[in-house]
Amino acid sequence: MLHPGFFLLAPLAIASFCFMVGVGSQDRFIDWPYLWLLFRNISPYFWAVMGVALCVGTSILGAAWGIFVTGSSLVGAAIRVPRITSKNLISIIFCEAVAIYGVIVAIILQTKLESVTREQGLFSKGNMAAGYAIFGAGLTCGFSNLVCG
Repeated sequence: MLHPGFFLLAPLAIASFCFMVGVGSQDRFIDWPYLWLLFRNISPYFWAVMGVALCVGTSILGAAWGIFVTGSSLVGAAIRVPRITSKNLISIIFCEAVAIYGVIVAIILQTKLESVTREQGLFSKGNMAAGYAIFGAGLTCGFSNLVCG
């Protein structure tokens, strides 16, 4: 059964998506030239920083979820068999390692950031590719750590 809030949030999300997509032209549902113009004018530095932030944020969320699940099961196991409490702490350490891995990857990605300038009103293809690559790397690392937790 679906959560009651779903029936409130789903129509609002669909309406806001349709409004954002259909802003450029009224005769088309999706105005591709407007979206391309909007997408092309966003700085590659923004995409790179967003990738670094997603790397750290989702890695920490994955580690927190793993610690929550593992910690609650360890408390239950410690009640039944108190002598194995210290042996089970290794799973908590592995969950913390997921967060540390995300922070390390974010630091590595942060060293790759450089300032970008516009050439004739647009960003160069190399700068755009670098920004998207850092965004993709941060997104991949963050979501894999989220699933790992």
